[in-house]
Amino acid sequence: MFILITDKSGRILVDHIVPTRGSSKNLLGLPQIEDNSSQAKLDQWLKASSLNKTSEVDRFSLRTSTDISNTEYLSFSAESQGAITSSYEWVAIESLWHREIDNSIAVATNQIIRQIEHEMPGSLLRLETQFVKDFDLNKVSPRVFFAKSETVEATESLISFLGAFSVGNGQQTARLCMHNSQSQVIQEMLMIHAVPTSTGPLRQNNDSSVSYHMMRGAIEITSHHGGETGDIVHHVERRSGQPFSPSSIRVPARVFRTIRTLTDSAVFIEVQSGPFSDTDTEWSSIEGLR
Repeated sequence: MFILITDKSGRILVDHIVPTRGSSKNLLGLPQIEDNSSQAKLDQWLKASSLNKTSEVDRFSLRTSTDISNTEYLSFSAESQGAITSSYEWVAIESLWHREIDNSIAVATNQIIRQIEHEMPGSLLRLETQFVKDFDLNKVSPRVFFAKSETVEATESLISFLGAFSVGNGQQTARLCMHNSQSQVIQEMLMIHAVPTSTGPLRQNNDSSVSYHMMRGAIEITSHHGGETGDIVHHVERRSGQPFSPSSIRVPARVFRTIRTLTDSAVFIEVQSGPFSDTDTEWSSIEGLR
């Protein structure tokens, strides 16, 4: 069970994770205690860490895979009462996205940003403005961003916080266009389903294809062929140690498709040919396809 702790100055308490074999970098993660820990054990941990809880404890869980148990979290605000345990560190959010983070932080950025905004109203706008500047992005809508640079590195921090800021602005998804303009021949889009959602049925009425390459989580892609073929459902998920599990798929652009998130968040690269305009996408109801 991970502990999401913020303070009144908008910082988050992180733990320095020991590098795994083959890795030379320290990762930042959230502090962790035993699952289903009692209030007494939490109080004991807080005392040992020289922390004083200043808000009520909230519990939430996140589904990061379709074949493993949900990840459990406790979240609250606290203040330091002395020297913090050596492995812990208070980190400002705007410095966190420049650091190497582990999955415990990456999948919980929606909750982190929401908690910071609750502690310090106005933080969402301030942090997003700084984020867009730091990563050299062009924000064209609350959920669509373009990369200005010719070379784009999609880090866990970039992916996670981009989704969290979009959710904070009332969106369910975020899109980072890694091409510079919609007039380019290759359209590469980093798609972030920051919360579970369903998109479609949609299509591009041309003879090209669309490919999806999973980076996190799982999605279900239903191709609506109509007629005798009917619907064909594809499960696409990023899994480790399962060589026969598809993590990429290519489908015809002209066939209507629905994309549904199967985990609490999902991240994938969508690639299709250009030039492209949003008006090229056709939308339909499933009833109209039958």
